[in-house]
Amino acid sequence: MKDYSGKVVVVTGGAHGIGAEIARRYAQAGAAIALFDIEAPALETMADELRTTGATVLAVHGDVADYAAVGDFADRVFESFGRVDLVFSNAGVISAGTIWEEPVEDWDWLLGVNVKGLVHTAKAFTARMSAQDFPSDIVNTASIAGLLTVENSPAYVASKFAALGLTEVLDLQLQGIGSPVRAHAVCPAVVSTDLGRCNEHRNQPEFNPADHPYLQSTDYTKRWAVVEGSLPLGMPVEDAVEVIIEGVESNTFLILTHPAYNPAIAGRVQLLLSGSHPQLVQR
Repeated sequence: MKDYSGKVVVVTGGAHGIGAEIARRYAQAGAAIALFDIEAPALETMADELRTTGATVLAVHGDVADYAAVGDFADRVFESFGRVDLVFSNAGVISAGTIWEEPVEDWDWLLGVNVKGLVHTAKAFTARMSAQDFPSDIVNTASIAGLLTVENSPAYVASKFAALGLTEVLDLQLQGIGSPVRAHAVCPAVVSTDLGRCNEHRNQPEFNPADHPYLQSTDYTKRWAVVEGSLPLGMPVEDAVEVIIEGVESNTFLILTHPAYNPAIAGRVQLLLSGSHPQLVQR
């Protein structure tokens, strides 16, 4: 890993999982860290952990689905540090269900965080980063579910296909204006994180999942158990972050953490070109 002394690294969803490990690695390499997360206690715990190592840390509580909050965060980052070198737009949530039964509030939540969260962060940081006279990077966390269809989580799949597409557009538009900012899309498969706890921090005060019949159903319980059961079996988060950092440093656009899925990605392309109906991904 390179030396990041004097650099500033921004991480949304920085209190948990991939985001927290990214923050640790860059802090160890000398960077100042700006964290943004919806869970205030975990955010402060993470900030304190980094500060004990000597890192300079700005920690701001907020929701990436809130455009104004993300804009305020960006203002504070530039006011505090005067520059930004890397933005990891990493906050994300997941749900499960069938398209015809999963509540529309799930869709609002996932699209708000997983898609509009990326848009809000890009809008808050891109122009000011482009105005800097040095190269910088925006790294959006999509998912292998943005390349391969996972039948259990329709809102998640839709959000991650969108995340990958908007990151491609972002990179093309940055190229088009000759910006020194480069965009990257990270597409991990299952990583061993606490993503399954995301329901605990659902910023929808008008909606109580306990009141929705489908979210109390056997079908939902079975589908959610697949999500929760897969996470402990995933790639260690340290290994995934190592791949991500290497990908950013080598200016790789599409960063794939799990090469075992590459044949399935190639097979999906052939399936699409053949006009065939979708097939389940063999895990």
